Amino acid sequence: MGNKVDIVITTYRNAKKLKICLESVLDKTKFVDYKVLLFANDPNDEMKKVIHESIFIDDIMFNNRIEPIFNDNNNGSFSSNNNDAASEGDSEYILFLNDDTVAVKDDWLLSMVRVLDSDPKVGVVGSLLLYPDKKTIQHCGVFFSHKTNNLPYHMFYKQDMNKVKNFVLVPRYYQAVTAACMLVRRSDFESIGGFSNDYFYSFEDVDLCIRVKKELNKRVVFCPDSVLIHDEGISGTQPRLKDNVAAFLKNCSGKYFNDLEFYLNDKNFMIYKYKF
Repeated sequence: MGNKVDIVITTYRNAKKLKICLESVLDKTKFVDYKVLLFANDPNDEMKKVIHESIFIDDIMFNNRIEPIFNDNNNGSFSSNNNDAASEGDSEYILFLNDDTVAVKDDWLLSMVRVLDSDPKVGVVGSLLLYPDKKTIQHCGVFFSHKTNNLPYHMFYKQDMNKVKNFVLVPRYYQAVTAACMLVRRSDFESIGGFSNDYFYSFEDVDLCIRVKKELNKRVVFCPDSVLIHDEGISGTQPRLKDNVAAFLKNCSGKYFNDLEFYLNDKNFMIYKYKF
């Protein structure tokens, strides 16, 4: 693949999970040229040790794929941290990845890149995320419904993968996917101003997907061939939730439609056919 990817990971003193995440990325990311932009907020000694050991052996650099970016505080939001980290790179694609994820398949990133490579009408690609038991769904696309007060919610959240796999293991269009693992073109990301700073650790990824659709007329695709484990909750809670909800409704009302019933009533709804 000719296109390089900047993998953006932001973290705050989550040393044990970060170590596992980095090891999985380095071990499982095949067939794609990439660099990890690791944005470490107010790192303590344990975090610095994990980062150092991921790059050096006996103080000799053995891995040049990880570029640490040290921030001396932890005052930023998900949006500001990821925007700042992304600005340090120059690759054509940006992959936003939570520090509590673990790559499962060697082609997890290749599968996402191939979608953007082959289809200029797609602006965002998301992955299948499972809980550590490897059978419970954490993310397979985001829907909207009156049942969730018109707010976004994960399709088949916390349901048994084996019971719905005939639906889940099919690439589909959604209005949004989670930024726990989200691939975008740098040009698209920059043209809409990145993640909105109106949010503080929730809804910023859905907001971005909606803006990609409305401002760039591009689609969002869920790619089930890209599979990761996501230890949801380890990477943070949702502070200021009421403020985030208010900001989302203000920014996005009228820009999305309630779609849960369409998915549930038609297993062929919004199927995406790969162009490669």
